[in-house]
Amino acid sequence: MSSFDEIYYWTIWWSWWLVQFCLYSVIGLLTLDAVYQFIVACMGCRRQKNLPPASRYRRFAVLIPAHNEGSVLAPLLESLKEQSYPKNCYRVFVSCDNCTDDTEEVARRIGAEPLIRTDTSKNGKTWNVRWALTRIPMENFDALAMFDADNLAEKDFLARMNDYMEQNPTAEAIQGVLDVKNPDDNWLTQSYALAYWFTNRFWQLARGICGLSCTLGGTGLVIRAATLLRIGWNLESLTEDLEMSTRIILSGSKVHWNNSAVIYDEKPQDINISYKQRTRWMQGHYWVCRQYAPRALRAFLSTGRLQYLDLLLYLIAPAKACVALLSTVAGMAYTVINNAVLFPTLGKNTPQTFLEWVVFVGLPVFSTFLFCIFCAVVGPSIRSKRLTFAYVKAAPAYFWFGLTWIPILFRAIFLSREQGTWVKTEHTRSLSLEQMARK
Repeated sequence: MSSFDEIYYWTIWWSWWLVQFCLYSVIGLLTLDAVYQFIVACMGCRRQKNLPPASRYRRFAVLIPAHNEGSVLAPLLESLKEQSYPKNCYRVFVSCDNCTDDTEEVARRIGAEPLIRTDTSKNGKTWNVRWALTRIPMENFDALAMFDADNLAEKDFLARMNDYMEQNPTAEAIQGVLDVKNPDDNWLTQSYALAYWFTNRFWQLARGICGLSCTLGGTGLVIRAATLLRIGWNLESLTEDLEMSTRIILSGSKVHWNNSAVIYDEKPQDINISYKQRTRWMQGHYWVCRQYAPRALRAFLSTGRLQYLDLLLYLIAPAKACVALLSTVAGMAYTVINNAVLFPTLGKNTPQTFLEWVVFVGLPVFSTFLFCIFCAVVGPSIRSKRLTFAYVKAAPAYFWFGLTWIPILFRAIFLSREQGTWVKTEHTRSLSLEQMARK
């Protein structure tokens, strides 16, 4: 072998070894993260303790930010009007953000107090809420409850939040259960429902039981007035819920989970609307990650508190997903090239070759399939409180729904610096609690 051939051989050898090292290192780190997430998720198998009735009634300011939501607003206002909570202990405000329909009239007719915003320089929910909080006399209230205009609130929502606040006097922010108002409209709403039923139990409730922080979901939440005064609402991202959650956690507090307070949220039936909505979510998530992930890392290194590490892992979750996807594709390509092209006979019977096919090809396919089946059975069964296989047929659609996240995750990286353009999600399903119960 000539010296040139020898140099070429060792260059290829070391390059290929480096590829292997990088792949196994990335997969090792992702596996450690997956093991951690699995351990936390297992806590979702436990139940949250029942809350005894509170001894006093706290005063709630109920805020509904809205932009042209007249067609879906009435059922939410009716569900709030019929709360099993003293009517003199809460006031409902609808912040009408440059509305051109009958949102204001609907609010007045059902007893809510409309706040009329005409500023067009900053659009979207983040700025609407920021403006509304300057108009609501929060000094007269103990806490702020917030809903989206398309929601429905269970009639005991405020009562259950009041119970939780009494049992947990240090809880500064509390997230209620986010259920789906229209789970059976089509394959897309079923996929959303499976995702929410899973995360409610095995992400949010699990973290609440572990003593970690949950995350605010943008609706169905309660924040103490003192916390709003302490932290403020000068938020800047398209995901104000995530940014507020992050600020609360980094301030040394946490977001609590109340499994007894339930609201229902409308999910889009059109894939194009869904794509825009989820792109906005990821666009805001990446922005919050860039702004706050370094602080979360510093907080963890200086205090050693698991809560800050958990926050960091959540903030970098979209980036982890991108790395996992790229490493999966790279691993599959590496396995095929190494074992079917370069060395088709040399190592086909070796343990290393078998391990590569399992780790890089078999495991990603099998685990994804298993997860879809798990979500299609366990989530609906927990929700209905009985074993049901009614949503197993939705597992392939749920798998496809997961694939539609791939272009969103990568595209949002390049859009994340832009946080000023809000793309409204159109709502059309005007359902009441009684209509949902009859379905």
